[in-house]
Amino acid sequence: MQTPPYHAQWHAHSMPEHQINYGATYPVQLVDGSTLVLPLRPLPDGEKAIALLMSNQTGFAVERALVRLLTDMVRELKPEVIVGVPTMGLAYAGQVAENLGFDDYVALGHSRKFWYDDALSQCLTSSTSPDQAKHLYLDPALVERVRGRRVVVMDDVLNTGRTAAATIRLMQKVQAQVAGITAVLTEGWAWRTELEHIGPDMPGLVHALGHIPMFGHTDGGWRPLAGT
Repeated sequence: MQTPPYHAQWHAHSMPEHQINYGATYPVQLVDGSTLVLPLRPLPDGEKAIALLMSNQTGFAVERALVRLLTDMVRELKPEVIVGVPTMGLAYAGQVAENLGFDDYVALGHSRKFWYDDALSQCLTSSTSPDQAKHLYLDPALVERVRGRRVVVMDDVLNTGRTAAATIRLMQKVQAQVAGITAVLTEGWAWRTELEHIGPDMPGLVHALGHIPMFGHTDGGWRPLAGT
């Protein structure tokens, strides 16, 4: 599979987006006016598709450009610590933390190490792996990096919001202050409802470089679903 290219210019369409048919790719407008072209991947039912960002499959030029934009976005939130969400959020969190001049960052994990404490975990499921129940863990050795500090959570794509919600709850267990939930992209709007279960102000903590809708199948390809 070819790495989706990163373009420097955005070309606007003359009709509403939900009336446009797309073929194999979808161009996402980012905050700086550039575009990130993503492959469209049908879901198992064949009736819907997603624009897929695989952070470990993009080229280095794409990665550098996204990290630069993320760094600028996160800097405005004035964090003391960056917390990376597995798996794909870790591709950006460490680099952004280094760009901000931090000595380290906090990487959450899905794999339970023998010294972990189950009290420092949250159960969740992923939208891309819905049949696999997972746990989100904070290494006990890293608790003091976040306790009582202003943290920014970093993921690649915010979709259902379940991972972001689990991360917030995990940070609350160690009295960390979540100053922002950041991602390369938001996808659909289900994450808003999930975060509202924690608090009505939580969706307002979300910051992303761009937004992607869900897609429905048409005779001409894939069309963004209205309301997503």
